[in-house]
Amino acid sequence: TAYEISACLVGSEMCIRDRYGVNPTIKFLVSNSKANKMSWQTYVDTNLVGSGKVSKAAIIGHNGGTWATSSGFVVSQQEGLDLAAAFKDASNLRSKGAFINKEKHMVVLANDRSIYGKKEKGGFAAVKTTQAILIGTYVEPLTAGNCNNTVLEIVIMRSWLITVYLIEQGY
Repeated sequence: TAYEISACLVGSEMCIRDRYGVNPTIKFLVSNSKANKMSWQTYVDTNLVGSGKVSKAAIIGHNGGTWATSSGFVVSQQEGLDLAAAFKDASNLRSKGAFINKEKHMVVLANDRSIYGKKEKGGFAAVKTTQAILIGTYVEPLTAGNCNNTVLEIVIMRSWLITVYLIEQGY
């Protein structure tokens, strides 16, 4: 079962696991994990924007190509490439800002897993996975914390669910 691996979960992963059944995003992910029929667009529409904590969202590849996006939200290939490069070296984004959907954001935090940006009444969270980058934006009255946590939860839960699936399959 899922709780057989709970001993190896740490920090935010354990907090997310312990909230199962409370967070509708996690409940949706868990209920749909075995079917594995979710499209990338479903993640954007249901898990990110549908959470009510993210205004617009996209999933892009490390090559800057778009996998799925909210209506009217465009992350150009160059914006995607710049963002992907910043996970290795964020100095360029820190000095010039990050452009998402043709809007400039001041980068407030950048590391090898997450990049967070802010502009007047909103901002973005970008989280890198092995092959993709999930991007969520927020505009007030939505908050940075809720947007950031929602994007990060999707990445952590999907990783956790894949682990659970492999354990259940005997791998």
